[in-house]
Amino acid sequence: MSFKILLLSEDVDPSWPQKIRAAVPGVEVKSFARPQDAVEDLADADAIYGTLPPELFSHAKKLRWIAAARAGLGGAWFYDALVKSPVVVTNMRGSYDDHLAAHIVAFVLAFARRFDGYLPLREWRRGPEMLNLQDMTLLLVGVGGAGAVAGKLCAALGLTVIGSDPRILEAPEGLAKLIRPDQLEEHLGQADFVAVTVPETPDTVGMFDENLFGRMKKGAYFINIARGAIVVTDALIAALERGHLAGAGLDVVDPEPLPADSPLWRMPNVLITPHIAVAGAPYREKWEEILLQNCRRFASGQPLLNVVDKANWY
Repeated sequence: MSFKILLLSEDVDPSWPQKIRAAVPGVEVKSFARPQDAVEDLADADAIYGTLPPELFSHAKKLRWIAAARAGLGGAWFYDALVKSPVVVTNMRGSYDDHLAAHIVAFVLAFARRFDGYLPLREWRRGPEMLNLQDMTLLLVGVGGAGAVAGKLCAALGLTVIGSDPRILEAPEGLAKLIRPDQLEEHLGQADFVAVTVPETPDTVGMFDENLFGRMKKGAYFINIARGAIVVTDALIAALERGHLAGAGLDVVDPEPLPADSPLWRMPNVLITPHIAVAGAPYREKWEEILLQNCRRFASGQPLLNVVDKANWY
């Protein structure tokens, strides 16, 4: 079955239209840098790659599939008309699990080797005691993608790894224990490191608040490479200021960019990277592979890969 797909993004690879035509003979492909430029073509488009703004959704009378050009979408990406429609949304999850996992490991090692106490170093002196990872526990909140990879890597470093996930039923390699999300509070106190990899969903927005930080082990480290909205920033700052947490490694924050007057910038035990955990990942090649596979599947009526639960944003 042939179909019409619009590529609505300014960063579409120039080779993609021809590759889609080669993958699905007879398909009609048009590329637009801005969705607003595609209004006339939206009327008979079957599929879209990119983002369709809510004000243009009513123009897409035949639309059946949106291939989002991102992995984590979040609540801001969805709107009522889209959620309530039969349009299927897919995303690019799984495109940079290795790099996200490596960022978690980098934060763990930075704190274990006490880089927070040595950088920037302006004199030759001994600093705080190093941490022995073989005696420590890491709790991963989310082990479906990057979390599973991080669990394997951290276990290889000697950490005891516990994981929590609402979808995973069997512990991935490296995990000593898999717990249910409703058991998270009772296990937080066992962890020396807590790393968050869960997507932004209605259930995870504001998840780490005063209550969860209070249940963490005194002297533990908090790591977030997921989404800033999962954390109540003021609650994190308070837990750090009162010394309950030993430190935090943050690749994502709320809001982004982090304001210059945020106390987090002034805390020597807080390591911040500006949402760059996926930097260096060959994600465009993976996105191309997922898009082409799904174009073939869409044309032949097969189930699509990476289908999103629209009501839950992931």
